[in-house]
Amino acid sequence: MTTRRLGVFVAGVFLAESAFYAVVPPLVPELVRQTHMTTTQVGVLVAAYPGGVMVAAIPAIAMVNRLGVRVTTTIGLGLLILATLAFAWSTEPLVLDVARLIQGIGGAVAWAAALAWLISQAPRARRATVIGGAVGAALIGMVVGPVIGSAATWIGRGIVFSGIAVVLAAMAALTLVPQQSTGEHGSSFRALLGLLRIRRAALGNALIAVIGVINGTLASLVPLLVSRRLGPPAAIAAIFVASYLLASFWNVVLGRIADRVGRLVPVTVGFTLAAAILPFLPGIGSLVFLATATVIAGSAASGLWTPTAAIVSDAAEAEPSSQAVAVAVTNAAWAAGGAIGAVALSALADTAGFAVPFLLVGILCAFAALICLATLRADQARTEVGTTPRRQT
Repeated sequence: MTTRRLGVFVAGVFLAESAFYAVVPPLVPELVRQTHMTTTQVGVLVAAYPGGVMVAAIPAIAMVNRLGVRVTTTIGLGLLILATLAFAWSTEPLVLDVARLIQGIGGAVAWAAALAWLISQAPRARRATVIGGAVGAALIGMVVGPVIGSAATWIGRGIVFSGIAVVLAAMAALTLVPQQSTGEHGSSFRALLGLLRIRRAALGNALIAVIGVINGTLASLVPLLVSRRLGPPAAIAAIFVASYLLASFWNVVLGRIADRVGRLVPVTVGFTLAAAILPFLPGIGSLVFLATATVIAGSAASGLWTPTAAIVSDAAEAEPSSQAVAVAVTNAAWAAGGAIGAVALSALADTAGFAVPFLLVGILCAFAALICLATLRADQARTEVGTTPRRQT
């Protein structure tokens, strides 16, 4: 498979994986009616996919090392196909949860293997370009997912997701080519241990986990807020599509800003904006204003992926294996936050009402902004000390 064709294939894997994460919100009102889910159960369903990503993100690296990129990618796509068919036709909450969990596992495995495959085949001079194209496809998937979910509410969940399973099977067939060595066997775990020792990488992953908490909370509770205001599934899809589109724009812009003024400046501003809006979402009565506020807050958080991931990437070594490990660790951190946010805050909404979880998420964003500001000031102080001439004695 040529590098160009491989790049297209990997972009397709990234698009599919991201779309599967984003597909559920428009389906929530219908699933609640069909299965009589509680708010907590909705949170569990939303958390199942990032929970699978969290479980599989790091072990997927071991699979790549042991089985190779082609076999591992095929296994990931196979898990996605089986889980998608189960999700298509089941009406049992437990089966839906398990299907989403396995989708997350399959997505994480396919993502890690496809990324390693792409890195191993791309010329060093073009690696950033081809990886950037694949990540761009992932952002497109975040936009496509809510559209698919909305379509499934009126075409039928079984028909739509069975069709997706057929597309995934066609993608899996494309992996039936001669095995290509990644050239990085045995080095990824050393890179993982090295990355975990770096304090700045821990900061970046903690910030990405906060983004995950926000994503999980919005995906679980906003559809229910919209439904209470008699908004249709199409309105839910429109909110998340607009949020992800704006977030993709912010990722590009903030990436450039982060390269010029540092990673922490845009991250501080983004978390501050989210903290100012999120606590007020449950109290907004107008569907239009609720949608607008959700899009602004959600995109402000999701738009921070580039600068926060850059913090982790900066801490990693330059070798491709180290960068692949950095991606896997950031995925695991985001997934952990997404699962915790969806389950814990949905359960809290069930017992204490919707105002409390959104207030707590706002406080978490404010705390993250303060940590970024304190770190930024400490960095500036060290820079000033390092550049100040010593006095003559």
